[in-house]
Amino acid sequence: FFFLLLLIQNTHKDTHNNALDFVQIEQKMAEDNPAKWMEGNWGVRFLLPATGNGKKLDQFNVENVMQQLRPLKSTCKWVQINASQGANGAYYTTPVSVLSEHVSKESVPERDLFGEVLDALLEEGFKVIVYFASEGPTKRKGHEEYAPPGSIKKWKDYCTSRNMTYEEGVAKLVVREISMRYKEKISGWWFDHAHFGDIELLAKEALRGNAGAALTFNIGPENNPDGSRVLKRARAEEHYTCGHPTPMVQRSPDWDGNESMIRTIENHGPYLDGSLAHMFIPMQEKWHGGKPCFTKAKITDWTLRVVKAGGAITWATALDEDFNSIPEIQLDQLETINRVVRRWKAEEKEGEAEEKEEL
Repeated sequence: FFFLLLLIQNTHKDTHNNALDFVQIEQKMAEDNPAKWMEGNWGVRFLLPATGNGKKLDQFNVENVMQQLRPLKSTCKWVQINASQGANGAYYTTPVSVLSEHVSKESVPERDLFGEVLDALLEEGFKVIVYFASEGPTKRKGHEEYAPPGSIKKWKDYCTSRNMTYEEGVAKLVVREISMRYKEKISGWWFDHAHFGDIELLAKEALRGNAGAALTFNIGPENNPDGSRVLKRARAEEHYTCGHPTPMVQRSPDWDGNESMIRTIENHGPYLDGSLAHMFIPMQEKWHGGKPCFTKAKITDWTLRVVKAGGAITWATALDEDFNSIPEIQLDQLETINRVVRRWKAEEKEGEAEEKEEL
């Protein structure tokens, strides 16, 4: 895949003489892309409670959320769940031996909530993408107050004792364990704040358990003049674009400027230099909470446009304050998306059948 990317980049240098080669290479990259199963589809993300959320991890009822997700599986192809506590790499939803043994038992749970939800989702036919905070226990983003006392120093000291950089430790000691535990059960990874990690090593270790997993990395923004995000391939290691919108501290997720990513997919997608065009948008004011901000008409319109153009979109819904369920408004919108996409796909199949009859 990386070899094909180099070919396509070289082909760009002489588009006049190599236009046919360019098209053929892009087609080959699309065929070989591990994210191809996401093409023309949509998914949902919710954050599981981690060890930093007190008793909510132990109290989490898997079946409650599965009852809500089950009706969506006719068109919703994947669910993204978190191995870390959202963007905080100090706490986890799944056991990590190096952290419990050498850093802090407060960082990781005894209950493997991630594994339980993973198995439940797979049983229903969903594919699963892992959300992971690339900073890991190093906490390079700061906010030491959001980590177990003394854990950052213990982590750094342990990495030093193993002759590893801190970033190397996150990849080889944390990501590797998760990757090898679940192997082919994991269909993809979404690495947040990847510029705080060693991207090459993160990719290598994520693929160790499943070489066919689809990867993406949020490495920071490239903005259009109006402040909206540019949707493009960011790294050679990625298979689909991270699709992060303009940060919510600047604009609401339903801001029309975020629609520029949809236009990119419609005009240039579904593959951007070999990376599947993908958007990742929260349904409410913030990733983890706040008031819903999309109208039903707008959220279905955005989804259908992306799906029709062959791209991919993940809607991030918050759970309620007790981590018990998807809130009613967001669930109603997800169910509406499912109905609209199902109806459109049925019409497409009917149209294809009629064309074959005519032939």
